[in-house]
Amino acid sequence: MRRAKYILCMLLVMHASFVAGQTRSEMREMFVTAESDILYEDYAEALPKYLNLLQIYPYNYNFYFRVGQCYLFTPGEKDKSVSFLETAAANISPKFRRGRFTGTVAPYDALYYLANAYRINGYLDKALETYALFMQNVDNEVYDTTLIRFQMESCHIARKMMANPVYVTEKNLGGEINGRFSDFSPVVSGDGNMIVFTRALQFYDAVFYSRKVNGRWTPPVNMTPQLGVDQDYYSSSLTGDGKTLLLYRTDNYEGNIYLSRFDGEKWSNVEKLNDWVNTKFWESHATMSKDGRKLYFTSNRKEGLGGLDIFVSERDSTGNWGAPKNAGPVINTVYNEESPFLANNDRSLFFSSRGHYNMGGYDIFRSDLNESGNWGAPVNLGYPVNTTDDDLFFTPAGDGNSGYIAKFDPEGYGKMDIFFYEIFSDRNPRRFVVTGLASVKNLNDDFPASVMVTASNNADASVMKSTGTDPLSGRYTLLLRQGSYDFTWSAEGASDVSKTIEMPLAYEGDTVRIERVTLPNTDLTAELRLLGDTLLKVNAGDLATVTLFTEARSTLGVELISPDTIINLGSHRIKDTLFSFNIMPQKGKSHLRFSLIDRFGNEAGAEVHIECREIGYNKIHPKEERETNKAVPGIPEAETQSADKVTDTVPVQAAGTVTENQEPAIEKTEGKSYCWLWWLFLIML
Repeated sequence: MRRAKYILCMLLVMHASFVAGQTRSEMREMFVTAESDILYEDYAEALPKYLNLLQIYPYNYNFYFRVGQCYLFTPGEKDKSVSFLETAAANISPKFRRGRFTGTVAPYDALYYLANAYRINGYLDKALETYALFMQNVDNEVYDTTLIRFQMESCHIARKMMANPVYVTEKNLGGEINGRFSDFSPVVSGDGNMIVFTRALQFYDAVFYSRKVNGRWTPPVNMTPQLGVDQDYYSSSLTGDGKTLLLYRTDNYEGNIYLSRFDGEKWSNVEKLNDWVNTKFWESHATMSKDGRKLYFTSNRKEGLGGLDIFVSERDSTGNWGAPKNAGPVINTVYNEESPFLANNDRSLFFSSRGHYNMGGYDIFRSDLNESGNWGAPVNLGYPVNTTDDDLFFTPAGDGNSGYIAKFDPEGYGKMDIFFYEIFSDRNPRRFVVTGLASVKNLNDDFPASVMVTASNNADASVMKSTGTDPLSGRYTLLLRQGSYDFTWSAEGASDVSKTIEMPLAYEGDTVRIERVTLPNTDLTAELRLLGDTLLKVNAGDLATVTLFTEARSTLGVELISPDTIINLGSHRIKDTLFSFNIMPQKGKSHLRFSLIDRFGNEAGAEVHIECREIGYNKIHPKEERETNKAVPGIPEAETQSADKVTDTVPVQAAGTVTENQEPAIEKTEGKSYCWLWWLFLIML
């Protein structure tokens, strides 16, 4: 009411200046003309006249009603209707007489129009209350109460649909197509590379077309002159090959269908379809099948079920359109059906209707051919494709899961802009980019490993996808359709990790980022074994070879330890389970120490002792070898020392000297001869 009072005050301020320049007869004439505009549903012409009258007669509540009514039928300005209709509805009276210039009260209709205004603008609770109020004193002989109840039911349906919206993406075609005026009725070729649409210019409505080159729309061309007409033809549909355009024209309120052909360079003059299609009744829209054999069009001819119905005509043997048939009660209702379109596969029919499961006004529906070749029950495309207002002219693209539609956009390029919609559902599920990081705990960076990621759809076990992580970064990416998935991460030497990830239809965004997953490792020991003795004996200058059984993908460090030094011989990256290490040790005793660290950080070690002897050092019986080592530190002294040890006697005395208890000299001489022979044998070796 505060808003209504503000409007009333503004009108009073302007009242004096307007009255001065207007006579009562002129006002009456303006009123009569405006009423005539309403009769012909020309609300755009009537609106400024009623606004002028309301400024001069600010207490005429019938003018409030008419202004609100005009706004309610003006696309893009329907929200302005509410305040005017609220003022009118507060001043209804049974004394109202239609067509009386001097009347000041509003008609009872104001309640019904106010209820519609509430519904269209989304005030569903107020709409239901106002419909119910209107029904209390409605004259059943004047008003169609069935329609009013249907509108009330639409409010309940709207609540349900708005609480469970379908997921759609929309893209404004941009300034390449949309201009500062209204652009509407878009029709597109099957390959999506040609678009024809209607643009409301300043003085007339014109048909434009554009072609897509290298992914961009060319500047739209006004093709109205090519059609050989002056104005007010409207794009209706375009065949899949982009060569035949169907158009509609009011033709003095009869409504007829025309066509034009494209030769690759220009469009031909329009041709009116034959009398089977165009009649004295109203024909408002047509679309053609892919093979050009069937024509679906709307007409309010007497063979209909009520209002505008969809009819089907087939070409006869001469190529002309034959007698049409009603599409039947599955498609048509007692209310209006409008703007039929066929998807590229000719198996899906899209149309607008007032009489099916509607959320208000015209809604867009889809019907698919069943196995018997008949059209199935129409399905509402849902909110927000459909709204509580009139929704018409959805041009499907491809198989019908996407399409083009015009709507008012406050942030757009003009009043109405053309948009591309994609509708997601079980028929056309959303697809998400699923990405994340996964790794194995304590895994050595020197030996990166891939983690296998598997996603299984809980509703359909046949839907399963797997991928491996990047071994270095641990990142993975999957492309999955909407649904609930069981994810499993697995890797060698680690325990599996599983979790459920939900990606519903209404998930916000197109990318699902999963928190980093770290798999606990199950390999808790490293493996390293010697394949041979722990003691190696080699001659100086020879190679010593140590063979190890190792754990693949590990690091092996080697140290050489001698009595007074420790030498780091470096580390080795082990790729196999067998590893041989060669070394040429120096003379003396030393040992090798091996330290292994596997890819999980587990450690193991082994040691090998080495004895390196001089070249020529003979291998004899271990006991003799030990005795010889003690007796012969060097060859120059070998004779005497060796002899002493072999005979194990006291040092040799002067020749010819015989002491008491000594053996005869001959025995000693024989013993010395034996030692010399033994050393000679060793030297020869």
